[in-house]
Amino acid sequence: MAFGTVKVDTITSSTQTLSVDDLVTLTQTTANFTGTLQNGGSNVVVDSDIGSSVQAYDANLPAGNTILVDGDVGSNVQAYSAKLTAVAGLAVTDGNVIVGNGSTFVAENGATARTSLGVAIGSDVQAYDADTAKTDVAQTFSAAQTFTPQTIHNGGVKLDGPYEQVAEAVSALAIDLSTGNYFTKTISGNSTFTFTNPPASGTVGSFVLELTHTSGTVTWPSSVKFPADTAPTLTTGKTHLFFFVTDDGGTRYRGASLVDYVN
Repeated sequence: MAFGTVKVDTITSSTQTLSVDDLVTLTQTTANFTGTLQNGGSNVVVDSDIGSSVQAYDANLPAGNTILVDGDVGSNVQAYSAKLTAVAGLAVTDGNVIVGNGSTFVAENGATARTSLGVAIGSDVQAYDADTAKTDVAQTFSAAQTFTPQTIHNGGVKLDGPYEQVAEAVSALAIDLSTGNYFTKTISGNSTFTFTNPPASGTVGSFVLELTHTSGTVTWPSSVKFPADTAPTLTTGKTHLFFFVTDDGGTRYRGASLVDYVN
């Protein structure tokens, strides 16, 4: 039986050569040796390194590299990463999504992940609705529809049912064509009407004025022309209907009338 301390510069096996600058203490017990490698540097892998500083043993490592050296880390084996450790520690709950929160990775359920990604349903993106109208198929509306602002239908409009138009009461004497197509007004004295906000030239705009005529005369804008260039004669105490149309942005309104209805 022998005891002693030796300094080993090189250990050579049948497959590789390992250079060692440290001391190896060898103790013989029966036919075996137990050894303690006295590490004076930082190139020796100890048990606590496995799984943190270096990858645990893997039978699929390239042939000839069953002993890990510094050159393997980051090429043949994964270098230690706190972020990978964070991912490995996340709960594997069904439906969870891994997202970054600015400092590490966390597991979030679907609703929380959508909020984190800026795609929360009902605020960032439209929630599913079987009744949502589509623009490329025919629509059947079971309830009244209000379109605001103006809606343009280049394909035309087909109606099967009543068409309702709100009667716009004129407060003063300016008829604003952007607010409707049917206007009502009662006058009890001399009145001069003006027409405002017609559609652009090349677009047809028309409207009806229902005039309850208690007293006074009516003066129309100079842009209005009636048949034979003559405004109709009106009887006070009656109701009159006037029809106007323009297609040049209001430069010219062509008018027609049905007058002297009994109130």
